[in-house]
Amino acid sequence: MHEKALPTVSLRLLGPLEVVADAVEVPLPQRKLRQLLATLVIRPNATVSSDSLIRDLWGDQPPATALSALRVYVSQLRKFLARHGLDSWCMLRTRTPGYQLKVDDRILDTVRFERLCLRGRERADVGDLEAASRLYREALALRRGPTLEDLRDGPALAGAALQYDEAWMTALRRRIDVDLTLGGHHELVGELRRLMAEDQLNEGFCARLMLALHRSGRSGEALEVYRRTRAQLIEELGIEPGVELRMAHQTVLTDDALIPAASAMA
Repeated sequence: MHEKALPTVSLRLLGPLEVVADAVEVPLPQRKLRQLLATLVIRPNATVSSDSLIRDLWGDQPPATALSALRVYVSQLRKFLARHGLDSWCMLRTRTPGYQLKVDDRILDTVRFERLCLRGRERADVGDLEAASRLYREALALRRGPTLEDLRDGPALAGAALQYDEAWMTALRRRIDVDLTLGGHHELVGELRRLMAEDQLNEGFCARLMLALHRSGRSGEALEVYRRTRAQLIEELGIEPGVELRMAHQTVLTDDALIPAASAMA
């Protein structure tokens, strides 16, 4: 595929599937076509067998007409890509034993996300924390909602969605750790409270909220957050807090200002 300076299209998976050309979203209304495109996009430049695609689109008990239907959908997807000028950036090819979506990876939001996170981690590793925070924020802003939240039926899409959702959470924790190190504890309290409200048993967010509160001179509140979260973990999951949360608790009790060693900065 020939090189272009500035991509004019994008395929977005970090949220509902979106196809954008010249800054305008191009609708792809048929669900099976959306599934087919997404299933190929998560494995860019790889040949995906027809059997695998049928399983992803129809499950373990596909109709007898699945192979012929797949061929129809492939034809329709090719026409869609060509009609909107997308085929110069992502070309759908027939490759034994199935199909290959040849993609310029610059148009994929998932690739951009991964590269920004890598650069953020590199900057953090050399102590350039302000740049690291900016890069992580830029990466995190690419997410428009749960990955492929409208297309999680097949095993391949469900697995990819989980992978990218977990990667986003890791990037978020790393960005928070960077901002804690930069002294942004006051500003982080509100954000971490919101995150805890959405996921009350998330020990990583709880540990960071405790540290932000402690560094803001609110150690009593930090200990209350620990007490409440520990009680919920025991009541709902039957477990005690893990290492990271226990270390945050110890930090508050001993007035140690260091981020726990279990931090995602590691």
